[in-house]
Amino acid sequence: MKSVEEARLYCFSPGDFLTGRDPVEMVAAQIRGGADLIQLREKNMPKRGALELGLAIRNLTTQEGIPFIVNDDLDLALILEADGVHLGQDDIPIKYARPLLKDKIIGISTHSLSQAREAIDSGADYIGLGPVFQTKTKTKADPVVGIDLILKVQELSPVPVIPIGGIGESNIGLLVNRGIKRAAVISDIFSSKDIEAKTRALKEKLRGA
Repeated sequence: MKSVEEARLYCFSPGDFLTGRDPVEMVAAQIRGGADLIQLREKNMPKRGALELGLAIRNLTTQEGIPFIVNDDLDLALILEADGVHLGQDDIPIKYARPLLKDKIIGISTHSLSQAREAIDSGADYIGLGPVFQTKTKTKADPVVGIDLILKVQELSPVPVIPIGGIGESNIGLLVNRGIKRAAVISDIFSSKDIEAKTRALKEKLRGA
């Protein structure tokens, strides 16, 4: 299985971008296009539905050797035997999650330099940092952090820093041109008619970093 350190393009389950399509096929298309990690991110789905979808994605990612992360829900991550969990600022602190997950992956969402430092000190395995650009994925998005903060946190972080928020094919080059080689992308992929092709295009741009 790929490690978090090897991963460049972080991808997701479709969430509110499903629009009548097959969610497992949408994830499979991302993997065919070069996704390095899949996160189960279903904030508005009932837990039983998230469990069923998670089981299907868990099987797929296991077959493909892709890390599988569950967003927010520690219980669901444990039930699905996921490779890790991604925690937000309002979720269970890492010091309580770590004894349960042991050596599995724990990622932390951060939106400032101080939050990033706290995540590093707490033993996060990677840091999500953003939003880098304006994003429509969250109804109440945090203030844009910009590329300079990504670079600053990269300099001090011993673990991968994953820019997220408003990143797409039209602006990912702004990150790559500054030497940033990782990104998490949601809406630009799922808004595309050809998910596999869009994912591949994003991955190719990241390879140039």
